Amino acid sequence: MSVSRAKQRQAQDRVNQAAALAKSIAKPFGGWIATFQEAIGMNAPALAERLGISRNNIYAAIQTEQAGTISVNQLEKIAEAMGGRLVYAIVPREGHVEEIVLAQARAKARRIIQRTRAHMALEEQTEGLRSETEMIEELAADIIREGRRDFWQ
Repeated sequence: MSVSRAKQRQAQDRVNQAAALAKSIAKPFGGWIATFQEAIGMNAPALAERLGISRNNIYAAIQTEQAGTISVNQLEKIAEAMGGRLVYAIVPREGHVEEIVLAQARAKARRIIQRTRAHMALEEQTEGLRSETEMIEELAADIIREGRRDFWQ
């Protein structure tokens, strides 16, 4: 196995592990800042003092988190001020990361096979070809086995 393929496998394992953990964690209704504050019993004035900002800035941060527009840097600073740490990850919506790779490889293979079949049809050479699905699966497997990354283009 090549070094780049080994690194890809390690990254896939890490993402899949994060995805499994993320399934059990849902963003709380009021957001993580307000939830963590409640959990440790810290009010906005105390948090503002630790951060050296106004109480209104804390309320604004809570609102921007709820709106989904807070920066990772700001969220990290607030978490640290409360004695916590920010944890974030990008994980597949569903399933494993390998399924995303396979779906993309299949899409690339489908484009190649359809283009090839169209040329063959123009030359009347389609007699005896295997099914399109079989050919797509075989080519997708080859693309993945070769460690090609050009299928994202």
